[in-house]
Amino acid sequence: MSLWSTFKESLESMKSPAFSSRLHERIFSLFPAKDELFHLKAACLSGLMARIAYADLKIDDSEKETISKSLVTWMEMTETEANALADLCLEEIKDLAGIENHLYCLPIRESLSEMERYKIIETLFSIAAADGNVENQEAEEIRNINQGLLLEHKHFISARSTVLEYLGSLKK
Repeated sequence: MSLWSTFKESLESMKSPAFSSRLHERIFSLFPAKDELFHLKAACLSGLMARIAYADLKIDDSEKETISKSLVTWMEMTETEANALADLCLEEIKDLAGIENHLYCLPIRESLSEMERYKIIETLFSIAAADGNVENQEAEEIRNINQGLLLEHKHFISARSTVLEYLGSLKK
């Protein structure tokens, strides 16, 4: 069974076929020449990134820019493609926010090494810090994702330390 099939089955098990088909169709229509693994990785990574950007219920331009830059790196895509994918995931955020983290985390943890998963946590913290402040809600969402990626608490602490100056709880 392919990773995309596993991901689709997880989405379908949530009894939300409109979301799974819309998300799949939009990613496929955006990148029709790419393979299933690309579609899966794009859905999972951009979905997690969008969740963090929207965790404080607002999306700053700086967060969108950081998502785009991160997608260029993670997905090995052009800036134009990354901007399009960032726009897509941020448009879909209200639907994505209702999806449990494990649906994004399962395919990622099955296909990426521990170090790559840790780098995702660092990336999520950089997105949270892009607006100049890592809110408690954003940090807690990242903590949940860290657990979903089967990383240890030390990974969360280490990644969080990369944005210490932006932690809302430490600001005066």
